[in-house]
Amino acid sequence: MKQVIYALFPVCSLLFSAANLADATQTLIQRGEYLAIAGDCSACHHNPENGKPFSGGFGIQSPMGMIYGSNITPSKTAGIGQYSLADFTRVMREGKAPGNHYLYPAMPYTAFAGMSDDDIRALYTYLMNGVAADDHPATKTDLPFPFSFRPVMALWNLMFLDQSAVKGSDAAAGSVDRGEYLVRTLAHCSTCHTPRNGMMAEQGEHFLAGGKVGRWTAPNITPDVEAGIGSWSEAEIVTYLRTGVLHGKAVAGGEMGTAIEKSFSRLQSSDLYAMARYLKQLPATGGINRQPLKPPAATPVSAIETGMRDSIEDYVSSQQLSGAQLYNGACASCHASDGRGTRDDQHAYPSLVGLSSVAADDPANLIMIIAEGINRDMPAGHAFMPAFEHQFTQQELAKVANYVSVTFGNPQHVITLQQVEETLHGESGSWIVRHAAGLAWSGVAGIVLVLLWAFFPLRRRRA
Repeated sequence: MKQVIYALFPVCSLLFSAANLADATQTLIQRGEYLAIAGDCSACHHNPENGKPFSGGFGIQSPMGMIYGSNITPSKTAGIGQYSLADFTRVMREGKAPGNHYLYPAMPYTAFAGMSDDDIRALYTYLMNGVAADDHPATKTDLPFPFSFRPVMALWNLMFLDQSAVKGSDAAAGSVDRGEYLVRTLAHCSTCHTPRNGMMAEQGEHFLAGGKVGRWTAPNITPDVEAGIGSWSEAEIVTYLRTGVLHGKAVAGGEMGTAIEKSFSRLQSSDLYAMARYLKQLPATGGINRQPLKPPAATPVSAIETGMRDSIEDYVSSQQLSGAQLYNGACASCHASDGRGTRDDQHAYPSLVGLSSVAADDPANLIMIIAEGINRDMPAGHAFMPAFEHQFTQQELAKVANYVSVTFGNPQHVITLQQVEETLHGESGSWIVRHAAGLAWSGVAGIVLVLLWAFFPLRRRRA
């Protein structure tokens, strides 16, 4: 009997070890899933046709052109199924996929580079074992010359990529160190909220002082009271990150709305508070880009357009309507005629008085919220505002934006049709980026001329 028991020891030990390994792998998968949420991976890597979160194909408008999120499922033909952990680590830290395939920093490896080895391993384990493989290939990115020549990114990385580790991956829950780790790596806040130089690299000396994201403006989120979020408490920052709405101060739209829907609203409260605490202790940066708003006691009469018309045809034609009339017809049912919002049994529609997008000197976000609206699913319910970009002409949109700005924000802050046209056109990026093709071809032509200049005298001497 003892011999039988002794013989079973190795088998039991093996089974016990296998069970422990399975448990450890499952724990790693769960941790990796949370990290994928914190990193907002599905926002850029989802398939817009079928909604699969990691199948790729979502287009990201950049100053260089449209960049498409890749398939990061474990498909061996269309995804990353052939990647080793070392391959995956190089992607996250160096922006370089197998075969020396350089990525563009639209994939925020510049932030992910600071992640801990353990977190990269957990994320890799989740993507390889917790995500279903999808063999559908994502749309390929095809930028114009010279950006299509990807090896140029090796030089860009040499100049601007910082791979220094960021402390705090295992810091105490809710601590400033944990918040720093999340803000600087997984949440990659600086990717949008830090201004960029002429080569599209982040200006570290203006960390989180505000930047441009396509047609939107990512605001200053340093503790500057007038330019940033210095007047927000930690609890208010957490409320905004969890819900996308901070009544009387901000409503999230555009990419920030997506980040809140897909990422921040699903994070643990301790991590949200950690991020808030880190943001609150940063140096205030940015100067005075937005005057502090004093909410009006009532709608300023001087800012309201009376909209008196000469004929019935003028009333029928929306082209002849004033900003006040357009607002009252399209917006007041939710935001109220005085701009202070409304509430019913199921929904609360935010006040426009006090909103950062209404008070900001840069009108881009106010224009874009009116143009694109809001449509996202949140834990508390569906947040929706209709998009008016194709319901209003640009002239009408300018009237509404201007009415909201001067009536519920700053009476001296007029929004013009030109500003609306420029915002909707969405031209962004530095002069160097916008003229890169011409500069590159000019450089090529210059090299050819130099070679010809050197070649012909050489031929004469030989002759």
